[in-house]
Amino acid sequence: MSEASGNGAAVTGDAFVPPALNDVQRAAVDSLRADGIAVFDFLSLFGEELWRDAVADVEPFMRETAEATRNAGDQPAGKDELIIRRLSHRPGVRVDGKKPEKPRFSIREPWLRIAASPLLIDIVNSYRGELTRLYEVDEWFTVPYPRADARIASQQWHRDPEDEHVVKVFVYFTDVDEGTGPFEYVRGSSAGGRYAALWPWAEGHRYVDAGELEEHVAPEDRVTVTGPAGTTIVCDTGGFHRGGFALTGPRALLTATLLPPDTRKRRFKVEYHGEQSSLPPQVRFVLG
Repeated sequence: MSEASGNGAAVTGDAFVPPALNDVQRAAVDSLRADGIAVFDFLSLFGEELWRDAVADVEPFMRETAEATRNAGDQPAGKDELIIRRLSHRPGVRVDGKKPEKPRFSIREPWLRIAASPLLIDIVNSYRGELTRLYEVDEWFTVPYPRADARIASQQWHRDPEDEHVVKVFVYFTDVDEGTGPFEYVRGSSAGGRYAALWPWAEGHRYVDAGELEEHVAPEDRVTVTGPAGTTIVCDTGGFHRGGFALTGPRALLTATLLPPDTRKRRFKVEYHGEQSSLPPQVRFVLG
């Protein structure tokens, strides 16, 4: 996991120590603190080798899923028809006839090398001012429905329910424009932001009407993230966001979810191949 060389110690015991950040990381943290969202190019943080590995790994999934969903209907019946998940549906290991365990992901897999990279984890931890844990990582293929006339599920404005400050990462593997379901975000809508009191997280207002929300939010604070493959988003999804309303073509991306340090649940297990002791401390913690 060569990408896991950190740029400064980030853990002393279980205490967070602010790491040294490079220019890309520092700009991302500043943007997160100001608006709850940061957008940058994958190559600027991770470099070309990891991008090539990730693309080579995800391309068969994208190609096979595009073919399998070629004849999608007019409107998805639910989220499982809208978003095809590659990793969370992997079968776990069944032992002695018992319920299968969670899927096992190798520390060498490109998606985990991205989601658990210290380059990324240092951004998230610095924004939160604490250590975080990786709860979920997956790859999504958003099926286009050219004749869809209504948004469903996460295509609607909502706050994520897992925590007041959920940090999510999205990496586009396809070029994303207005017609392919771009991610959208309300700047300053996470806890402590200028729109935090608008249907606040603590009161459980997960989904809100688009017209009502947009009456209260300045147009310049509604961000639509279009961009080429490699566009990377880090955002606090305790704030209002939506995405995946794809009409003209599919959208494929990597997604990772990071939660506070007291989180002990995870939707997968990690296979370390004897490499755990050589990982940077913030990476061991995020996967612990």
